[in-house]
Amino acid sequence: MSSMYTALSGINAASVNLDTTAHNIANSSTIGFKNSRAEFGDIMAGKNGIGVQTEAINQLFQQGGVISTGNDGSTGPLDLAIMGNGFFKVTDSSSISPLYTRAGSFHMDATSRNIVNNLGQKLQDKDGADITVPADPVTITGFDSITGSINFSDNTSKQVGLVNFPNVQGLKAVGDTNWVATAASGAATAIAAPGTGTLGNVKGGALEASNVDLTAQLVNMIIAQRDFTANAKVITTNDTLTQVAVNISR
Repeated sequence: MSSMYTALSGINAASVNLDTTAHNIANSSTIGFKNSRAEFGDIMAGKNGIGVQTEAINQLFQQGGVISTGNDGSTGPLDLAIMGNGFFKVTDSSSISPLYTRAGSFHMDATSRNIVNNLGQKLQDKDGADITVPADPVTITGFDSITGSINFSDNTSKQVGLVNFPNVQGLKAVGDTNWVATAASGAATAIAAPGTGTLGNVKGGALEASNVDLTAQLVNMIIAQRDFTANAKVITTNDTLTQVAVNISR
């Protein structure tokens, strides 16, 4: 009977692997998305192996591809791509904790004149303040990728702020390509201008694509499916042997 429970743990692991892969595939076109990988470990009882367990779902923060959009804020949309380490810090009135993202699709809110993303979350500058376009008729004239600054028509500018973490793997994903800090990630570094210390640069008129490798995910999906099938076969075989043993004992 132990082999049946061992195989059941294998089915559960294959399901977790398949769920993780499906989530990655579903977000292969999501700007700023980072794919995840299920990690497993064996279960031991004395000297005997009795199955497998899910140890963690780890996020992989490798750089995604950069998509050029030409949206530098001068015609409305402001697209920003982080090149290297770091996260944009955004604030949301509905969230107690600061939010961090690599999704750089922003625009000016017509009412508040804040630079916001599609969820209305406000982008922070290098000093940790909301970035606000000066009063009308001042407009955004473009983005300086060398200094990481949003330029305005009154000849002023604001540098975008970036932060990083001691352990990005410890960040908690909360949806909408946002993360929050945890004890495992450590506190965010002091917000600073792009290029400061180990922080990356910010490219205007571009977006960071999802880092999901579709080919690798499709291969992983096949592997998970085979694992599921193989473990289900073990359960079927175990059930057949049990029936044979019962019939012999009659």
